[in-house]
Amino acid sequence: MADFRRWFIALAVVALMAGSASAQVGVAQANGSASSALSCVANAAGTPELRPEGYTELVGDLLIQCSGGPIYQVGAQIPVTNITLYMSSGAPITSRFIGKGGNFSPSEALLIIDEAGSSITTGVPGYGPQAGQSLCNTANQQTGIGGACQAYVGTAPGKDTNGNPVTYEVAVTSTGGQAQNVYQGSVGDYGVNTVTFYNVPVLPPATSGVTRTFRITNVRVPAPGYLVQNAQILAFISTSPNQVLPVTQSALTVGVVGPPMTAAVVPNKTPFQQCVPQTVALTANIYFTEGFATSFKTRVVPGGAANGNFTLNTNVAWAAEATNLTAPINQNIPGGLYGGFAANSESGFVYPGLSTSNTGSGAVNYTAGLADYGTRLKAVFTNIPSGLTLYVSTTSSTNGSLFIPGGTSVLPYAVLVATNSGEATPDGTSFAPIAGTATGTDGLSAIAVTANSSGSAIAVWEVTNANPSARDTIKVSVYVSYTPTSASGSNPYGLPITDLPIGAPVNNVALSFAPEPGGGTFTTANGSQGQVPIPRFAILSPQGGRWLTINLCQTTLLYPYVIGIAGYDTGIAVANTSMDPFGTVNQTGSCKLYGYGVTYGANNATTAAQPVIPGCDSIANPLPGTNCFGGPITASNTSGYYIAPGTVGVVMASQVLTNFQGYVIAVCNFQYAHGYAALSDIGLRNLWSSYLALELSPVGIGSPRTGVFGIETLAH
Repeated sequence: MADFRRWFIALAVVALMAGSASAQVGVAQANGSASSALSCVANAAGTPELRPEGYTELVGDLLIQCSGGPIYQVGAQIPVTNITLYMSSGAPITSRFIGKGGNFSPSEALLIIDEAGSSITTGVPGYGPQAGQSLCNTANQQTGIGGACQAYVGTAPGKDTNGNPVTYEVAVTSTGGQAQNVYQGSVGDYGVNTVTFYNVPVLPPATSGVTRTFRITNVRVPAPGYLVQNAQILAFISTSPNQVLPVTQSALTVGVVGPPMTAAVVPNKTPFQQCVPQTVALTANIYFTEGFATSFKTRVVPGGAANGNFTLNTNVAWAAEATNLTAPINQNIPGGLYGGFAANSESGFVYPGLSTSNTGSGAVNYTAGLADYGTRLKAVFTNIPSGLTLYVSTTSSTNGSLFIPGGTSVLPYAVLVATNSGEATPDGTSFAPIAGTATGTDGLSAIAVTANSSGSAIAVWEVTNANPSARDTIKVSVYVSYTPTSASGSNPYGLPITDLPIGAPVNNVALSFAPEPGGGTFTTANGSQGQVPIPRFAILSPQGGRWLTINLCQTTLLYPYVIGIAGYDTGIAVANTSMDPFGTVNQTGSCKLYGYGVTYGANNATTAAQPVIPGCDSIANPLPGTNCFGGPITASNTSGYYIAPGTVGVVMASQVLTNFQGYVIAVCNFQYAHGYAALSDIGLRNLWSSYLALELSPVGIGSPRTGVFGIETLAH
C-alpha cells in the first residue's frame, strides 16, 4: 500500500503524458503535407473542487490543442497572437504578481507550449515535450514580432512512434536554439478577471496526426466571490488575431465550489474547580473537518519537490515538506496536478525559472506556482482569565503513530507554526514547527500561549499530511495551568484566580482557516487582486464555542424573602461547613450580599437601588455586621473579617439593609456554605418564621448560572 501511495502521482503523470504522446505533441514534419486548415479546440484539463473560503483557489488548467494548418518555409518568422483568458462572473484572478512587466501586471499564471519539460520520449530530442522550459516574461512579450521572444521555423531530426527517422519543423530563436516555450501571464489588462499572454508564436502542426498544445496553468480565483456552494467556475478564451489561433470552445468548467470546512470545540465534561490547582491539564479538544476530501492541502505534493529530486534524510525529524521525500517526483511537470496527492497541494505548477523578490514585500523571494505554506488552521481564544496560563498542543493527535510530516502518509497531521502573530509567515527552507515546552495530560507536546492585554491569544497549525481520498479531521488539544494565589491571613485557602462579576463573558474560541482578514495580514480590499500571502481565506460564518469551564470555589445562596423595615427584621446566617469528619480541605472566605427589592424612604417613597454589602476582608475600616458581612470573632479570626471553617456568620438586615424588603443573594468565596434566615417582628410578639436558603447552581469561568438547585450540590 505504501508503494502505491508513493507512485500514485507519478503514474497519473505518466498516464496523462502517454495520451499526449500518442498524438505527437508539438512536432510537425517539414517534408509532410498539410492535412487541413488549422483547427484548435479549447478544453478544461481538470475541474477541481474549490474551498468556498479561499481567496486564491487554483482552477483547473486549460488546454488549447491544434491540428492541421499550413507548412511554413524554414527560416520564416512564426506568426504570433495574444491569448486572453476570461473568468466568469467577473471574479478577479488572484494569481500572485511576480517580476517586472513594464506596462503590464506580470503574474505567476503561465502558458506552456507543447508540454515542455514532460520528457515524452518520442518526437524530437531537445524540442517539444523534450525541451527544457524557457521563459518569455511579460517585458519581452511586449516587443511583439521581431522582439526578444520571436520564434522562427527550423528543422530537427527525430523519430516517429515506430522509431523511423523523421525530420520535424520546430520553433527556434534567431540564432537557431530552442525558442521560448513558457509565457508569463499579465493579469487585469482587460478587466480584473482576465489574464493575457502576449505575442505567443503559433507554429501549425500541419501533418495529419500531429497536434500542438498550449496549456494555461497557475490561475487562481477567490471562491467567496461566487457565493453559492456547487457554483461552477467558468472560463472563456479569446485570441487576437484569431486567424493565427482560431479556437473553438464552449464555456469551460474549470472548478466547482465545494462545501465549507466545519470546526468545533469540545470542552471537558467535568469542569475544573478554581481552588484545585492544574498543571497543563486538558480542558478542550478542537476539531477541524474538511468540507471535501482535498480541502486540507500540503504546501507541495508529498513526495515531490519544487526544484528537482531530493533524497530522504532520515536524520532530520522536522524539515521542509520539499525535502521529506520517499519518491523522486517533481511538481514542475505540465499536467501533473491532477489525481492523488497532487490535488492536495496548495502550490500549482512550480516554475523556478520565474522567481523574484516581490516589490513592497521585503526580502522574501517568490517562485511562480509555489504557495507560501500548506493549509493553516487558526484558533482565536478570548476572555482568558488573568492568573491562568493557556497551552495548546504543538501537533495534532496521532494515536501514537510515528511518521515524518511531508511524506506520503495519509494520516492527517498538523503542526503548530504560529502563536499570536506570524500566521502568514512563509515556510522557510528549514521549515520546522514550534517546539513544545511541556507535556499535556493527554501526552501531546504543548506550549504556553501568552494572552494580550484584552485577554485574547491566537494559535495556528499547518497541515503537513492529508488523505486525498477521505474527509480528514485534524484534532488539536487545549490545556490550562493555574494556581490559586498564595494563602494569607484573611484567606488561608487562597484567593480566586480572578474576581469574576456575575454575568461575566463566556470564554470562547473562534475557529477558521488562516490567514484571514481579522489577523491583519491582508484586507478584503486587496484580497481580490494578486497580493501575498498564498493561500488566504475569508470567514464565511463564525465557528467555535466555549473552551474552558472553571467553577469558582464559591457557594451562591438565595434568601427569597428578607425584610428590614421599621418593626420587622431578618437574621441572615451563613455556615461554613468545610470543617467536617470527612477530610474536606478547610476553606476560608467572606461573603457579599446582593439585595434586590425596594427601600422605603420618607412618606413611604421607594427606590430599587441597593448597595452591595461587601465582605469585611475587602474594605478599609470594616465594621462587621454594620458596613460589611463578617463572622464571629474566634482564635483564628480575631477581627471577624471572614467566615472561618466550622463557624457561622450572622448579620441583621436592619443593620446592613435598612428599610429594605425583597430577596438577597449571598456569594461566598468558599464551598460548602449553607444559609438560614429567620424573620420576625421586633420583640417576637406576633410573628416568627424561618427557612433554609436555596443554593443556586455554581458560577464559574465559562459557566454562568443557569438554574436553581435548592439543595447542597457540592458533595463533601
